[in-house]
Amino acid sequence: MATPIIAAYDPFLEDRAPVELALVFGELTGTPVLACAVHAAAFVDGWMEPFQSDPEILAAGERALRQLRGDTGVQSRSIVDVSVPRALHDLARRQGSGLIVVGSTKRGRTGRVLPGSTAERVLHGAECAVALAPNGYRRRPVETVAVGFVDTAEGRAALAAAYDLARRAGARLRAIAVLHPSGGLDAALAQGTPPQRAHMLRGHHRTAIEDALARAVAALPGGVEVDTEIHVDDPADALLRISEHVDMLVCGSRGYGPIRSVLLGGVSRRLVDGAQCPVLVLPRGSERPLGDLLAPMKATAA
Repeated sequence: MATPIIAAYDPFLEDRAPVELALVFGELTGTPVLACAVHAAAFVDGWMEPFQSDPEILAAGERALRQLRGDTGVQSRSIVDVSVPRALHDLARRQGSGLIVVGSTKRGRTGRVLPGSTAERVLHGAECAVALAPNGYRRRPVETVAVGFVDTAEGRAALAAAYDLARRAGARLRAIAVLHPSGGLDAALAQGTPPQRAHMLRGHHRTAIEDALARAVAALPGGVEVDTEIHVDDPADALLRISEHVDMLVCGSRGYGPIRSVLLGGVSRRLVDGAQCPVLVLPRGSERPLGDLLAPMKATAA
């Protein structure tokens, strides 16, 4: 089997949203999907036993997996492990996967991303990209991809990945930079900078952001309609509103922490707690954030 996209699937809840979103990525990249059902376990007399060890319950789970395979054509695997997130991380590592897709808790509103405790732990420290499917998500065409841009290595990697996805989908790309109303000058203002001087510095800051975004977009290969936008707002608030009007939102990890791992900063944390479209979070410091997942796309572009 070729390197797959890993989709977390709970056969007892029969939540297909992660599989549906994984299939969207699979269709865009020519990558197979492997639905993984992890049965949480405990050690009993030195052996690992599923908590839900009743044969009828386990048989029901296997029936759900067979039905999923028949309906979607994905491959599937059942794993017993004391840690569901660890099992998914280990499987992705062994398979060389560039993407894990997880779902949202049923507590959230339909159409909104709100990860449960397992999804949060999958996000934390993942060595590959992680995508979150909103509650009740079903496959649909990707017509608009949005990316939150900051002038950092992580921000430029997020822009490149969003561009790759938009190109394969034939979608429009919205590259969005958000300037906080303070202009990033909170410290200067707190130290008593004169208002006129602060206003001038704020203008310089906005110009620098606009120039950085323009340079980053100009460096893209071309072939995708790209709209650049500068918003003056709280960054998370702006991107959450935009999530209502796009089909995919891409963001990077925070700019510090272990290389090649997903670590949520303040903005990305709020996005995965309330976006109204799928959110793709990239690992920090990877030259190819989606691993081999987008290799067919890049070959096509060449």
